[in-house]
Amino acid sequence: MNKNKILLVVMVVLATNILTFFTARAIGTEAQAPVEEVGEEAVLEDLTEDFQLFQEIVGILEAEHLQEIDRNKLLHGAFEGMLETLDDPEASYLDREDYENLRVQTEGVYGGIGIEVFLDDEYVTIVSPISGTPGEEAGLSSGDRIVSVDGINLVGEDLNKAVSLMRGEPGTDVEMEVERLGVDEALKFEITREEIELETVEHEMLDDRLGLIRLSNFSDTTAQEFEAAIEDLKQQDMEALIIDLRNNPGGLLDAAVQIANILVPEGPITHLEGRDSRLETKTSGSEGLGIPMAALVNEASSSASEVLAGALQDTDSATIIGTRTFGKASVQNIRPLSDGGALRYTVAQYQTPDGRTIHEEGLEPDLEVKPSPVVELAMEPISTGLVEGDEGEEVETLQKLLAEFGYFDEDVSGNFDQATREALEQFQEEQGLHVTGEMGEMVVRKFHEEIETLREEDDRKLDRAVELLEDQF
Repeated sequence: MNKNKILLVVMVVLATNILTFFTARAIGTEAQAPVEEVGEEAVLEDLTEDFQLFQEIVGILEAEHLQEIDRNKLLHGAFEGMLETLDDPEASYLDREDYENLRVQTEGVYGGIGIEVFLDDEYVTIVSPISGTPGEEAGLSSGDRIVSVDGINLVGEDLNKAVSLMRGEPGTDVEMEVERLGVDEALKFEITREEIELETVEHEMLDDRLGLIRLSNFSDTTAQEFEAAIEDLKQQDMEALIIDLRNNPGGLLDAAVQIANILVPEGPITHLEGRDSRLETKTSGSEGLGIPMAALVNEASSSASEVLAGALQDTDSATIIGTRTFGKASVQNIRPLSDGGALRYTVAQYQTPDGRTIHEEGLEPDLEVKPSPVVELAMEPISTGLVEGDEGEEVETLQKLLAEFGYFDEDVSGNFDQATREALEQFQEEQGLHVTGEMGEMVVRKFHEEIETLREEDDRKLDRAVELLEDQF
């Protein structure tokens, strides 16, 4: 069984901005004071002999090792090995591309064409164009396989290369060649890049009094988007509010604090405990929103979303509904490096307003509401490399999902047999995918879409929040 890629069905790798679990976690935005020059010089002097030894080792390997040495890989391995000794799972070296992707995610704006992509086998494949962007207007479609960008072949290349080629200054053009299922010849597009804003906030009125705001993550623009959503809902006579933090992996700490400042009354929002137990408290200076509120959370609500949920819970500003959160209460800093990359490292742990530490424990909701069976099933890992003849728990998950969607009516055995392959082929055909009878990334994404549809039809947490708030009118 190919286990190179194990995914959670509910986790979707989004795209041109490469939203990943790693780049979306809470990032400290405190002032990044440079190391004092005198201290830095002393450190460099102390490391001179070590640098010489490092250079000696690299030189020997490049000259004499049986295999040809890739110096960049060697250096990156040295950086990562050094950081692994810190006992800090969040510490990492970000190369130039990774740092740029992180900046896009946290700043919420980039120059590009506005599509979400992932790597499916050897093809950079479009998940979907973002609404209102040049990619959508040009006619790019979900499932399109990108063959080349500006004449550069991308088949077999990594995702970062494709993303870098598609990004660029707004107003510049990019030429793309794509393959589309059912079309014999490759399609060619010339698209003018624009400034793309990644929206992190969605809002709507559920009825004539109850508003809903969904937060996907926390970027530089999130607090401003949130404030605009609040004002719009107020204009529609909102009397109570539900805040959906489910599957929100975090982001910028300051964005969560700014939103908490809108929602909770004057007092602590979170406490940051740094080196030597130094404590800094982020506080609200407002009167709070002053209406009944509920917040929805689950096991994928992490980091900055837990900061916000903790503030709402400890100040009795909202009822927290759902399941225990992820439990990531550490804050990272980002320091740009001379090579265009950056160093990420932990600078603090946060506490809730009441001083609770939730790291590796998570927040316990006020009202525990478990999701529907299909959503719980979607939290189980599944491999993208499953083929006929495989067996095990991941095949069981596949069979259960196919059964939930109405494609598989045999016994769930955990054996990828002919009936499983035929059910998967039927699913692929009806979803407009390449019919292979094998698990691919596009299948996972289609599973996700089907799960979202079923969740919307049977959203027990949202229903409980609506019921709770309606009782308070």
